[in-house]
Amino acid sequence: MEQLPELITMKLVWFVVFLVALVCGAFGQECPQGFQQKDGQCVTSRPVHGQCPPSSNYNINTNLCVASS
Repeated sequence: MEQLPELITMKLVWFVVFLVALVCGAFGQECPQGFQQKDGQCVTSRPVHGQCPPSSNYNINTNLCVASS
């Protein structure tokens, strides 16, 4: 009978860990400043005569700069 509180405590600890992981995963999906979410990627328009912002690459198929993960 003494093991029951330990069992409940362990279930509560795993539940809290799961909730923290969900929150961190949700906040980790945000795009860097200046980028917008589009089709599962963080993109921004490329200047006419310029380069993409740092930590991004030009995608010729979409004509947009895509943030590197």
